[in-house]
Amino acid sequence: MGHERAQALEPQADLEVVRHALIETRQARQALAVAGPPPWNIIPDVRSLLEHACVPGSVAEAAELASLPPLLEAAARLGAYGRSVSAEAPDLARALTGLPTLGPLADLLRRSLDPDGGVRDEASAALKRLRQKGRELRAQVIKRLESYFQGAAAEHIFQERYVTVRHGRYVLPIRSEAKARFKGIVHDRSQSGATLFVEPEGVVEANNDLVQVAREEEAEILRVLAALTDAVREQLPELERLVEDLGRLDCIFARAELADRMEATEPVVSDEHAARAFGARNPLLLAQQWEAPERPVVPMDIEVGEPTPLLVITGPNAGGKTVALKTLGLLCLMAQSGLHVPAREGARLPLLRAIFAIIGDDQSVAENLSTFSAFVKQLKEVLEQVDDRSLVLLDELGAGTDPDEGAALAQAALEALAERGALCVASTHLEPLKGFASSHPKARNASVEFDTERLAPTFRLVYDRPGQSYALQIGARLGLPSELIARAEGHRSTQRRQLEALLQRLEERDREEAAREAQLERREVESATRLARAESQLEAVRKQAAELAARSKSEAQRMLSEVRRTVNAEWDKLKKESRTREGLEQSRKRLVETARGLERAAEPEPPGTRPATAGDRVEVPHLGLKGDVLDVDGGTATVQAGAVTIKVPAQALRVVGRSGTTPHPALSPEGRGMKREGASASNPLPHRGRGPQFEVSGEAARRGLSRAEGAGSRSIPPEIHLIGRTTDEARDLLEKYLDDAFLAGLAKVRIIHGKGTGALRRAVEELLVSHPLVTSHRAGEGHEGGAGATVAMLGQS
Repeated sequence: MGHERAQALEPQADLEVVRHALIETRQARQALAVAGPPPWNIIPDVRSLLEHACVPGSVAEAAELASLPPLLEAAARLGAYGRSVSAEAPDLARALTGLPTLGPLADLLRRSLDPDGGVRDEASAALKRLRQKGRELRAQVIKRLESYFQGAAAEHIFQERYVTVRHGRYVLPIRSEAKARFKGIVHDRSQSGATLFVEPEGVVEANNDLVQVAREEEAEILRVLAALTDAVREQLPELERLVEDLGRLDCIFARAELADRMEATEPVVSDEHAARAFGARNPLLLAQQWEAPERPVVPMDIEVGEPTPLLVITGPNAGGKTVALKTLGLLCLMAQSGLHVPAREGARLPLLRAIFAIIGDDQSVAENLSTFSAFVKQLKEVLEQVDDRSLVLLDELGAGTDPDEGAALAQAALEALAERGALCVASTHLEPLKGFASSHPKARNASVEFDTERLAPTFRLVYDRPGQSYALQIGARLGLPSELIARAEGHRSTQRRQLEALLQRLEERDREEAAREAQLERREVESATRLARAESQLEAVRKQAAELAARSKSEAQRMLSEVRRTVNAEWDKLKKESRTREGLEQSRKRLVETARGLERAAEPEPPGTRPATAGDRVEVPHLGLKGDVLDVDGGTATVQAGAVTIKVPAQALRVVGRSGTTPHPALSPEGRGMKREGASASNPLPHRGRGPQFEVSGEAARRGLSRAEGAGSRSIPPEIHLIGRTTDEARDLLEKYLDDAFLAGLAKVRIIHGKGTGALRRAVEELLVSHPLVTSHRAGEGHEGGAGATVAMLGQS
């Protein structure tokens, strides 16, 4: 049904009808994109049944009636599909959900008929009773017939021992020579004559009863089918509307699928006296490309309309002039048929009443028409019917006669078309028409581009410039002898050669400008892409820095709270000892001052007031590191933070002093003289290990590393932060840290890797499992960071 509607699709001249059809195609495309194709499944064509039911008193066949339930089931499925796409395709959704389902009729037909067209026992009580009676009689007849096989002479009477049916009556196969010994009615004989099919006298009445029941059953089936046909006849208007709507919706979705395959766009159709379709592709060539993908379809820009409704296209043969004419005509017809067109977004097409095309050679010997006379005959018909809502396509205008007279006639025809207000696109090779298009206020030149280097057309339309025919170049490319081409060149006039040389220079200039514009456009796109990428990366860095700052601040606050709890605990401990009040007060003051010092160390330092130089002590805020500047090269600085050397932008550094003014605690006299807490002065902490020395201030302080902890472990912190590192960086840092922690005498360390994607945690797990200094490890407890940290026990393996 939808196929027939598609085959009969015609362009419409009513603007509202055209716009509504285009909207339907758009909504169907949106529905396809969201929910896929509708669940058509198999919908039978029931139009012959509906025609049959139109006749009063007619009775439809059971098989015809059995085709209706699938149709009604399809209506229910499509209604559900319509509800699922109501947001994207409201108009189509209303049409789909409004399909008549006729539930009672569908239930009646399903209850009365099998899918293959058989009438069910449940179709009527009488039919069920008759069929039950028939089965019982049939069983009795067969049982009585089979009893004959038990007789004494059965072996000599029966050819074979089985019961069969002939002419609707149950019979037995007997030998032909035994006919005299077996009484009954002969209903048939075998082809050889050796077997007779006989109804014994004893079952004649039973067979009669069975035949009578069968006749009554047939009559009841006919009555059921008549009733079902009457039920269909009562719903005939709804069924006809259902069939009509299904065909229309099928055609709409077919238009949508075609548009998707062509990568088409919805055109704007209006009363505007102009046609503009950029990137237009001929739909017939697209269909050929589906069969032969190696044949590309070159898009072209088509533009014709006020104030220049006449477009004259010139250029070489096989360059695309005729394709341009046909493409415009097909796009207009497609748009007014509700189809989207293969062109870029923004295509605008006029609402036309008629399209006239004189394309090809209609010469006819039978009608005594030459090429030119056939053209004149068609042109006369066009001029009689054309108006301001017409599009006229003229191919090879002025050909087939003397060039001067042909050009004069063609110019007059174009002027007449312009006076009637028609849009006209014409192709020609005649020089006078090129001049006409350049000078007439309602005409415009266009040409199909030709690549003189490859001696091949590019199939692009170039506007406001006439084109050359390139007949000699094309002839040479197609194999004409070079001597012939040279002789032809000699016959051309000097003025013509100068004109063509000028046109060729203009073409080359246009190509160079087009190439430059394309290159500038590519560079602009690349620049925009790079700028967008840079802005995205900058935003990511800013976000990462903000997250690091927030984490650092949170960690610092947590560590300060721990320090305060430690101070209070120490104070309680001192109070319990036998100290004088004055001594206790002095201890309290020292502890309070220590806490305040840690608070000051945790506060962010103000940014440096000068650029960093080699030898400066700097802070890298977004990485949470402090170190010494080794070198500054342009805008990049090399910073050594402990055992780590990194390169960062110089403007991201904060200068906190000179390296010589803030000696590393481990290198200062106080650092070298640190003792273990509670150890005697004669037992200083040995300076072992090769690892980096860690500061107590700055980042270390923010991570909770106090001097008291450093005194017990040679300034090696009891934990390491790996958050923000790559897995390779994390492995290197962790291996170095484990060596230093072991040499510093730490029995337990905490590795903070965060949760994130789990990549850092797995890398830490793999390293700890194989490391010779790690005796065991476990996930952190709640107060240790939970799944975001791992605790490792150190010892000699």
